[in-house]
Order: sequence, then C-alpha cells, then structure tokens
Amino acid sequence: MDFKGLKEHIYDLNEDELFYKKYYYARQQKYSLEEFLAKLDKEEVIKRKLIIPEVKETIPPKFLDSFVFDLNDINSITVLRHNRYSPDIIHSHTFFELAYVYEGKCIEKINGKTFELHNGDICIIPPDVEHSIGVFDDNTIVINVMLRKDTLQNVFNSFLLTSNKLSTFFLNNIYGSKASDYIIFHTGADLALPDGFLWALWEYNNNQEYSFQCISSTMTLIFYLIVRNNKDSIETPHYSKRNDELRNNLITFIRNNYQDISLDSIAEEFDYTPEYISKLIKETTGLTYSEILLRIRMEKAAELLVNTNMSVYSIAYQTGYEATEHFIRQFKKYSGYTPTQYRKKNLL
Repeated sequence: MDFKGLKEHIYDLNEDELFYKKYYYARQQKYSLEEFLAKLDKEEVIKRKLIIPEVKETIPPKFLDSFVFDLNDINSITVLRHNRYSPDIIHSHTFFELAYVYEGKCIEKINGKTFELHNGDICIIPPDVEHSIGVFDDNTIVINVMLRKDTLQNVFNSFLLTSNKLSTFFLNNIYGSKASDYIIFHTGADLALPDGFLWALWEYNNNQEYSFQCISSTMTLIFYLIVRNNKDSIETPHYSKRNDELRNNLITFIRNNYQDISLDSIAEEFDYTPEYISKLIKETTGLTYSEILLRIRMEKAAELLVNTNMSVYSIAYQTGYEATEHFIRQFKKYSGYTPTQYRKKNLL
C-alpha cells in the first residue's frame, strides 16, 4: 500500500480490531461474554498476542521490550495504529510509549488520573509507569510510537543534547527516579504533525530499505516541531521545578564530560562540595555518581562498537578507560557480552 492508500484506508478496521470489537460488545452482558469466551481459541489468541483479561495467559505482568521489538536489532522503533476496542488494561512497560491522537478522542489513565485526549494531543509515558488507554469508536485513530531506552540514547542523542522540556523529560526518566510520569502536548492546531506520524507508520508497515533511518529522521523532526511550536501547551504532573532542572543539568553535564569527569569537576561546575554533589546526584536521580557514569560510558561504548570500526583499545580510551582489560570486564558485566561478542552480535 502506498502513502496515499494508507491515508484513504486509515479508518478501516483490521483483523485484530474486528475481533476486539466483537469482544467489546460481548462484554456488555454476562451471558454474551460467557458465550464469546466459550468459543474462544486460546492458542490462536496467545499466538496473535491478543489481550483478553479473562484469559490470564495473555496478560504479562509487564510489557517487556521483547513484546514489541526485535531484540536482535539495536535500532528499534515500533510504530503502530492503536487497536480500537482493545481492552484498556492497566499495565506498565520497559520502553517509552508515545500516543498521538490523529483523529477523534481517547481516554488515558495514568497512575489513577484520567485524561481525555483529542485531535493533535500527544501523551508520552516513560518506563515503569502504570497506565491504560481506551479507544472505543470506529472514527478515532491513535498512532503509537514505542522507543527503547538505548534507541533514544543512541539514535536521538543530538536531540537529547538540546535544552527543552521534552529532552529533559526523556533524560530524567532514563537516568533518574522521581521524574515526571507523563508529558502531554496539546498540538491540535499544528498541521505539520499528522502527515509526519502517518509517514512513520507507512515506513514501519512497508519495512523497505532504509525504513529505520526514515522513521528515526521523521521522529527527530517531529520532536523538534513539538517543542518549537507547542511550548505553551505542555501538561505534566506537579513537581519541584528546581529538582527537575537540577537533575537534568547534572545528567547533561556528566553526559557531556564522561571521558575525564570527576566529582571534583562536577562540584566546581555547580559550586558545591564534592560530598554535597554526591548526595544531590543520589537524591535527584536515585543512582550514585558511579552508577550514572558507568551507564553513560557503556552506552557510548556500545554505540561505537556497532557504528564504527574503532578497535576495542581505542573505544576503551575514548570512553575514559586507560586499561583496556578493565573496560572489557566492565562492559561484559554491564551487557553480558565482551565488546567483540557484542559487535559481532549486532552486526549480523
């Protein structure tokens, strides 16, 4: 199907939606639900990854990366049209989920709060936050974009280095605790976004050569358009602005100086003692300085292993390790693979 065809048929119910619509109306009465469940082919339901609350085997305790991504592909972005009539179960996941209301309205429940989202609204949920989304009419279209943490860090690094509310939201939820559990942009009047999301969906469905590059470039453009054109439409939970900004500034400084950084250099930058900086990092991020630094260095090493021909020795030096053997031990402890094994695995 070409892009024009996608726009013309975007409202067509797919096979899963037809199934969910029957299930949705069957749940309106006890007898009809019992009849529906009695005829259900559980093996087929599980095979298709359909969600049926009455069938416990279909509800994972948490939606892991493996549920929506190919774990053998480090460049993973999943773009789907949200299945209308699917059960709005409370769940959490290990990835970031973006919901864009292309048309109509839906109900998003986040940690006990209920939001009605309309045309142009964008809601982003970070990992480990309990939420649900309900779409229960034929004329609503919601496009979901799922992003793994490592994809955000590696593919969208240039965006994360810019200072704005969305990059702050991403960074604080990648490296910190007590961060915002959602961010909503009300972009209804922004006419640049609908075709962008449709294009990303079309690329994902067709999976042609360079599809990932097209999707990631499109999403980068969308991110910049969101923060440039919709600064005054942001909705987030109430939080301590000072703590949120401080956490972001600390993380950004460490990310920008990870090669030769120290607690002393951070303390000098923020005009605190090293002891107080160490306490601040732990309080605002939930991680120690050493834990954050290790994570940033390992992420950079993984990126260099896959995207360059640099030697393991050079990558060790580039990421702040003078002893290659120590770097190899740290990388294996972090990823489960030696640097050489990781490179071979991700270049298949």
